[in-house]
Amino acid sequence: MMDSKLFGEEIKRLRKQQLLSQKELSEGICCQTTISSIEKGRALPSIDILYFIALRLNVTIDYFFQNNYQNNQTYISDTIISIEEYVKTKKYHEVYEITKLERKLSKSRDLGRMFNQFIDWHFFRSSQLIGLISWEECVEHLELLLLSKERNKVHFQNLRIKNVIANVYAENGDYKEALKHYTDILNADIRLEAYRRFKLKVYFNLSKLYFYEKLYEQSIETAEKGIKLSKELEDISMLGNLYIQASQSLLKLKIVDTNNIKHYLANAKFVFQMTNNQKNLEFIDELEKQVAELNFSQV
Repeated sequence: MMDSKLFGEEIKRLRKQQLLSQKELSEGICCQTTISSIEKGRALPSIDILYFIALRLNVTIDYFFQNNYQNNQTYISDTIISIEEYVKTKKYHEVYEITKLERKLSKSRDLGRMFNQFIDWHFFRSSQLIGLISWEECVEHLELLLLSKERNKVHFQNLRIKNVIANVYAENGDYKEALKHYTDILNADIRLEAYRRFKLKVYFNLSKLYFYEKLYEQSIETAEKGIKLSKELEDISMLGNLYIQASQSLLKLKIVDTNNIKHYLANAKFVFQMTNNQKNLEFIDELEKQVAELNFSQV
């Protein structure tokens, strides 16, 4: 086992990852002061206490007897970054190959429930995107990843998986199920800055969903919520997309407010000029042409 200081730091990291307080971690196992002493490196737990702590932190007891935690954490971090970069660039075959290997390796070593869940999530999604399984099978597998015997509250990663499930439903025309999952995410009670920023993406996805269902007023309202939150967080990651979505929905209304559409598009253009996103700038040009033609027809 590692020295008491490093051991305590790892217990604390895992506890925070699970969104548990010291009191919640200690409940039914030991007293809170024991957990505090362990995390400060002042004491090591007995094997029976360690067993129940491991259960609550969703790792095996063997996890704590590995020799080099820092190497493990670096490996986990690097693997996650690589997968997310491949997802961003839509290189799904690479994602599939990495996650397929990781699933094989997990049979001989355990890097924790959260990492294993992350790997499984991307394995099933990439399998679907490259045509190895159907979208229904993908949803079934992802839903199973959300099932847990844990007694503590929902993890942020679960909501990220739920968003993927909603996206799969939306991509395949099941808007009712997609709406249910997006709404569940937005109604979650997780006090994390990362969750608030993640909601921006969900607002955009939900706004698109309403657009596809021809519920244009709901689409605009949802996009506006995302725009407001973007400004509160000073986060422009989804701001341009939200402005575009709002403008597209406004164009579909029977009574068209061209001034408001121009306002949305001008703001979107500003954002994408800053980020040098040429593809979206070209799309804005097309929307501006539609607005100009609309103004001409109304004269």
